[in-house]
Amino acid sequence: MNKWIPPFLLGFLALSFQIFLLREFSVHFYGNEITFGLLLATWLLWGGVGSIFASKLNFNLIRFPQAYYAIILLFHLCLICLRFSRFFLKILPGEITGTIPMLISSLVFSFFISFPLGILFVFNAHFLKGNLTQVYLLESIGASTAGLAVYFLLIPIFSNWQATSIVGVFISLIIFFSIGKRKQALLLIFTIVFLATFFAFDFPTQKLYWKPFHLIQSKDTPYGKLQVLKTEEQVSLFNNSLLIYSYPDLASSEESVHFALLQNPSASNVLLVGGGAGGSLEQILKYPQTEVDYVELDPEIIRFSLQYLPKEGKKYFHNKRIHIFYQDGRAFLNKTKKIYDIIILNLPDPATAQINRFYTKEFFLTVKEKMTRQGIFSFRISSAENYISPELQNFLASLYYTLKEVFPVIEVVPGDTNIFLASSNLVPLNFEEISQKIERLSLENLYVSPELLFSRLDPRRIESLKESITSGEKVLNLDLTPITYFYNSVLWSTQFKGLETKIFSFFSKIGSFWLLGFPLILFIALLSILGLKRKKSSFYLVPLTVMGFTTIVVEIIMIISFQTFFGYLYNRIALLFASFMIGLCLGSFYGKKRRKIDFRQILLIQFGFILLLFLLNVALETHPSEFLFFIFLLAMGFLGGYLFVVSNHLFLQERKNYGLGYGLDLLGSFLGALAASSFLIPIVGLSLLLRYIFLLNSFCFIFLLLGLKRKV
Repeated sequence: MNKWIPPFLLGFLALSFQIFLLREFSVHFYGNEITFGLLLATWLLWGGVGSIFASKLNFNLIRFPQAYYAIILLFHLCLICLRFSRFFLKILPGEITGTIPMLISSLVFSFFISFPLGILFVFNAHFLKGNLTQVYLLESIGASTAGLAVYFLLIPIFSNWQATSIVGVFISLIIFFSIGKRKQALLLIFTIVFLATFFAFDFPTQKLYWKPFHLIQSKDTPYGKLQVLKTEEQVSLFNNSLLIYSYPDLASSEESVHFALLQNPSASNVLLVGGGAGGSLEQILKYPQTEVDYVELDPEIIRFSLQYLPKEGKKYFHNKRIHIFYQDGRAFLNKTKKIYDIIILNLPDPATAQINRFYTKEFFLTVKEKMTRQGIFSFRISSAENYISPELQNFLASLYYTLKEVFPVIEVVPGDTNIFLASSNLVPLNFEEISQKIERLSLENLYVSPELLFSRLDPRRIESLKESITSGEKVLNLDLTPITYFYNSVLWSTQFKGLETKIFSFFSKIGSFWLLGFPLILFIALLSILGLKRKKSSFYLVPLTVMGFTTIVVEIIMIISFQTFFGYLYNRIALLFASFMIGLCLGSFYGKKRRKIDFRQILLIQFGFILLLFLLNVALETHPSEFLFFIFLLAMGFLGGYLFVVSNHLFLQERKNYGLGYGLDLLGSFLGALAASSFLIPIVGLSLLLRYIFLLNSFCFIFLLLGLKRKV
């Protein structure tokens, strides 16, 4: 077997399986940053533990190819178990689970996939007779290739299950033909038959998952898994098992539109961001002079709607007064030169960093710039009919006070869903006036009607709600401090009344010192202890661990920042990941070609991290160009790849442990993914977190200077 093939295939398998598992997890669990953070963290944890554990094993290189076949089959078996995990967890299809079941599932599934991949990394080091640099370089090239292939070739065309089957067959064939042994033929045939069956049973198993409901169509898109369910009365569209809309759903479609339009029934230009397919467009067209610009991110939502909605539901898409734009809503608003009378944001609650971008002060400022002086901005938020809990109060308060920073007049409609109305010159909500407008316009509404509005627009009820909201914490939701999506996570945790509620409540009340200062003090104490012990290996391995933490957190910060500044652009996001991986390859290749490697290079690389973090912090405050994001990630990857080669080269001169350096790199990444995604980014913000990482790397640099003085 050609020696470059196994480590290349390892990188290809590891990254493609990670992408597929993340996408599948987001379907079966609540697909927010906490889900991704937990899964990514446990994946990195088990990969690190596997590579460290591998040092205790004796490797039989004859069975090397079988290990790849086994991991391929094991991964697909895990996907089957994941799809039917709701039966073990005893939940209904589409039901949201708590953090504890999510964490346990992450630990279990990541163990069976990432742990053996960590072992396989050390296996490859033995296969290449200790040439760890070559293994890392080829693994990085394989991962880069997988990222580009999966994001640009497989995900846009195939479902998640189908794409994993194709990758499995591709890897199996390469292994078989590179070995050239006939006795492997039976194993190859078994693997291909299994994967072909897996490919074919994607949709039938989805139908089993949704029982007793009737699933009629499913499609994986770059933005998630769309699924259509149909009953005699309704058509429902889900994205990653979360409801996008049901048709007909007059209550949602009427209240999302009419409260804003009844403030200005003569509005001629309306912008609707999201949620038009469920009936909102139909409601807007009740106003005869109104034209609508409708912005929808995923074109497949419209295609599915045209295919499966009844005639009365899809005829509105062909109306000449409706103009559909397939684009990120925030990117559309940033670029359009059009000025609107009314802007309606009809998106889900800010449960993720991606959706939270539409509820920040910076976005509200953009909205104000794109409206007339009399313009009205409206959005809906899940609430409670009567009791406003402290968690809900803080969530609503963050939205209210952020909106108040931009718009002088705000009205909030009470109910299970609160309608926020904001303007520079808004007429206070008045039941008599709104009822007269409904009658004058001959609006045949079922829910936004005089009969039901009498109670909802009671002045005492409106005032009581406003008092409750304004009693919450006065914290602004900003692009670089997306606190509202964390408040939403705290609110979400209250559904389960268990340990997760206490955890989220604890982090919502804890100060910055305990989140950032105390861990930094512990880190400095650890460096001091290691410095006093004067072990050479510490000066080689500590930078690797810090690098793992730094690179994963910076990647997450860069992705969130890019989406905030430029919108969710699927191809560009994929290229950002590719930029980092290419940098990793270039850095490890450069390190491999260096004739002389010494400790001073670690010091120089560490200084490079400090300089890059300083420049990145400055750039984020000044709204950098797209090009700079790619350059920063390329440079970060280069430094990471170079450091891995240099540190491991020096460490292996002291101890022949091929997995320890790789394992500590992954364990550092584990800590970064867990902390940043779950609570650091929303609570302390992107800018402060970057400064914290800058300090962390600076102390690491001082630690290395100490090693230089002691002639490590």
